[in-house]
Amino acid sequence: MSTSRQRMLDAIEFNAPDKIPVVYHPSPAGLHVHGTKLLDLFNAYPPDNWVNFTTIPSPPEGTIDDQGAYHEISTDDWGTEWECLIYGVHGHPRRYPFESWEEAADYSFPPLPVIGRTALAEQRKNYLVFSGWISIFEKLHALRPMDEVLMDILTENAALLRFLERLTEYWLESVHAMIDAGVDVIMFGDDWGTQNAPLISPSSFQHLFKPHYETLMGPVRKAEKKVFFHSCGYLGGTLDDLIDLGISGLWPQITLLESNPMFLEQCRKHHVAIYIHPDRQYLVPKGSPAEINATIKRYAERYHDAQGGGIFYVEIENDAPFENVKELVEAVHEWR
Repeated sequence: MSTSRQRMLDAIEFNAPDKIPVVYHPSPAGLHVHGTKLLDLFNAYPPDNWVNFTTIPSPPEGTIDDQGAYHEISTDDWGTEWECLIYGVHGHPRRYPFESWEEAADYSFPPLPVIGRTALAEQRKNYLVFSGWISIFEKLHALRPMDEVLMDILTENAALLRFLERLTEYWLESVHAMIDAGVDVIMFGDDWGTQNAPLISPSSFQHLFKPHYETLMGPVRKAEKKVFFHSCGYLGGTLDDLIDLGISGLWPQITLLESNPMFLEQCRKHHVAIYIHPDRQYLVPKGSPAEINATIKRYAERYHDAQGGGIFYVEIENDAPFENVKELVEAVHEWR
């Protein structure tokens, strides 16, 4: 029987894995809502990524009011203050660390996280080790309001572009640290689309952002590591640029990718593996167990036929009934 590490490599390299790998994300929202039932379900069907399910997360003290409503305000390492109204679900920026890109010229980036090399080496014995969340566009609109960022991209605001250069230098240091530590796959994450259109023009992406991605991804490819790229929404021509950058994997909004068979064919042609992340807008929270089973079966058949290129990704949030959650996990393991 193949190890989880080899199964993931075979899937990414379209090398006929013994079965489709499955990755679990330890979302605190789902674990908090479903409790030990979800914990037991995850542990009954082990995944192919290293993840430790032992405890049920809960809101910090003082974040639940007298009516039982959750409300938390916190400041991250970058200096952005966030407001969260659903426990375990990412909130919205409420206050920013600087008032303009001109002011950001004196901004100090947070220290890079320390990588536990001993634990990483132990994980690599059985698992493909993913690490990082390299973000340039999403980080820009976590540090200043989204509408301002979009306008400054359109006008090619000089101060924003200077900050983007500094941000890329910061992330490049992180990339090298992960490579040196022995990370196998480095994750990038920038959502580039709405439900039906790109957020910026393809020419702006190619002119302003693609060179920065090349700076950051080039060392990964040179070290013979792999790049996985997360981007929800409509990718349009951006997918061509991501393929050109040499990504090994894509984590998309699966229903939008499926709506255009050309996208899937492009990924298969260029050996770009896909995180099969079942639709969390309708299917998982609102579909029937039978719909879920049929959808998972269809995905599995596609990637069995392709001799790889698919990795099931399971993330349970707060809005899915447990019968659907149970069906999703069990269907993945039935058809994989």
